Amino acid sequence: MSDKYAVPNKLPGKTVSVLKHRKRRIQQDQSVIEQKRTDRIKRIRNARTHHKFRRAESFVMGYLKAERTSKRIRQAILRTNITEQSAKAAAETNPRLLLVMRHAGKKIFDKTTTEIFKTLHMGQRHNAVFLENSKENQLLLRVIEPFVVYGFPTLSTIRELLFKKGFARIDGKKTAIQSNTMVEEQLGDKGIICLEDIIHEIYTVGPNFAAVKEFLCSFMLSSPRDGWKKKVSVSFKRGGEYGDRGNGINDLVARCL
Repeated sequence: MSDKYAVPNKLPGKTVSVLKHRKRRIQQDQSVIEQKRTDRIKRIRNARTHHKFRRAESFVMGYLKAERTSKRIRQAILRTNITEQSAKAAAETNPRLLLVMRHAGKKIFDKTTTEIFKTLHMGQRHNAVFLENSKENQLLLRVIEPFVVYGFPTLSTIRELLFKKGFARIDGKKTAIQSNTMVEEQLGDKGIICLEDIIHEIYTVGPNFAAVKEFLCSFMLSSPRDGWKKKVSVSFKRGGEYGDRGNGINDLVARCL
């Protein structure tokens, strides 16, 4: 028989490395992620610089909404003594802590309302912050009440928010809370060395509550599961969504996490 059809008893000359293939796949995946990030940044930049055509009616509606909001604020101040009512509301409600979530107003044309939201670090919809139940904060909430829902959070709600949506503001940058070492570096001089200390300080509205608020960023929540079940433009006391809902804020936040 001829050696023409004999099978050579040799291994292939080119060795196959599994690690090399894995490294190549990882590099390809990273390049795809980087490309997507670059495209997204470019798309956002182009959207900001691109001037869309706007009809005259849209400007008119903006002025009408701003005038309607400012008129509502003036009427609330003139018809009733809003300062005394705010102090009474803060005194009658026993819990000292409030959880406030902005649920409406994608575009707010009233300057006073916009400045209040900037002061409270609630620049976007579904932002949530903790506030002390004081007369001053009750006064602010009465001004922006049609755009927010608020109530008294429980300890479990505070813990869920911090563990799932908690971010810190370090050197002006939003950073995920990854360890207790990060907390100790920023708040160790105030006796706060771990995340549980932050939870205790928030729940009890302790002496370092303001420092903890400055350390934490506002929470970015999602839309509630199954959507808003009632009218968003009607107050909670009248069967709607916005305004004070007491302990019911915990159920709403659980649907937003």
